[in-house]
Amino acid sequence: MRPSRVLKLLIVASLLVAAFFYIVKVTNKDEEIRTHDEKEDKDIDFVEEHKEENMEPVIKEEEEEKKPEEESSQHEEAQQSEKSVNLSERSPSSVQEMRSIINDVNFNQEIHNLDKFPKRPEDGIVIVVQVHNRPEYLEQLVKSLGAAKSIEKALLIISHDYFSKEVNKIVESIDYCQVMQIFFPFALQFYPDEFPGQDPNDCPRDIPRDRALEIECTNAAYPDMYGHYREAPFTMTKHHWWWKAHRVFEGLKATRDHKGLVMFLEEDHIVSQDFYPTMELMAKLQQSECPECDIITMGLYDRPSNYQSVGDMVDVITWQSSKHNMGMAYTRDTWAKIRSCSKEFCSFDDYNWDWTLQHVSGRCLPSTLTTMVILGPRVFHIGTCGMHHSNKDAKCEVGKEVGYVEDLLRRNKPYLDPSGLYIKQRFDKSAVIKTMKPNGGWADPRDKRLCMSYAKMQMVGQNDT
Repeated sequence: MRPSRVLKLLIVASLLVAAFFYIVKVTNKDEEIRTHDEKEDKDIDFVEEHKEENMEPVIKEEEEEKKPEEESSQHEEAQQSEKSVNLSERSPSSVQEMRSIINDVNFNQEIHNLDKFPKRPEDGIVIVVQVHNRPEYLEQLVKSLGAAKSIEKALLIISHDYFSKEVNKIVESIDYCQVMQIFFPFALQFYPDEFPGQDPNDCPRDIPRDRALEIECTNAAYPDMYGHYREAPFTMTKHHWWWKAHRVFEGLKATRDHKGLVMFLEEDHIVSQDFYPTMELMAKLQQSECPECDIITMGLYDRPSNYQSVGDMVDVITWQSSKHNMGMAYTRDTWAKIRSCSKEFCSFDDYNWDWTLQHVSGRCLPSTLTTMVILGPRVFHIGTCGMHHSNKDAKCEVGKEVGYVEDLLRRNKPYLDPSGLYIKQRFDKSAVIKTMKPNGGWADPRDKRLCMSYAKMQMVGQNDT
């Protein structure tokens, strides 16, 4: 074979081999590309399928970064809104909105009238008023406090369990001392159709226990000692009283370190013009001559008609709920004693806070509570209607009752404003106080648990609901 022909054959063979490898390479490349594309398609499908799941941590991290700034801004706006709009101008359209408003108030802990009274004495008396929805009474109390001597020293805390424009307007009219409003967050008005209010599935008060178990109403297994089931309106006063004591002594920035007296009033009380300086004298007398006295009592239900012989006199006696529950004042030392019996207080089958405290005093404390009581009272009860009264008159003869007190104080003016006080009698502390029969109404374990929970809630600045 000629050399030229051999050369041509070698060249053709080389080209064929090169073409073969090229085709194989291209084929492999196409397969690689196809496989890659398929993988990408699968990856896209997987991402789409789990997009929300995969993005959730990222979104959460971004939200967490934004949250402090947004919350701070929202909180500042809420505070500005709360301060710029009086509560009497708020008209909540739902229970949820009402809860939001009272939570803001409790969170902010705003003290009003600081422009007039920027500071108060360290030993200034804190006055706490438990208020429901009787504006005709509250108006008289606010008026009497405004006329009292040295009232500018006080911090006045109005503790509500009802949101009322009329009541809020009365509170906003107070201009003679520092004022704070707090709201019992578990009141019936804020939970009308669920516990602590009256749940539709709660047992009717008078249903027999067997029938209650048969229909399986919520609290069928827990009637009180008289066979009755809880009535939400009757439980509220005890809940409110216990919560506000926790709140004032432990939860409010303005009072958590207060070591002086805290005085407890109710909306249907009024005070004399000299009640504040008289209580200051009682506090001094307690420190010097009656360190065993746990409570100062400024009111009596049996009013003497003449103060000449009692206007500057006190007795030291074992505290009794039926006699000494009006115008009570005590320090956090006494509160610590009472608080140590929380379980006893919260489990005793009586819907009254004062009867329950009587039980605690006699059955739980190492020694019964002792009170120093002023014999010429400076706090007066004017309520002729309410939980324990049958009078249905809307005005409840408020003016008439106030008139009686004003006349009494006017006739005894020469015997008010004493320069000092004296202990008239010290009654034997060992005297046995008759055990009071419980009134019932407090057997539901939900009430007991809620009652016990108040201590844990009192973190400064924390919402309660």
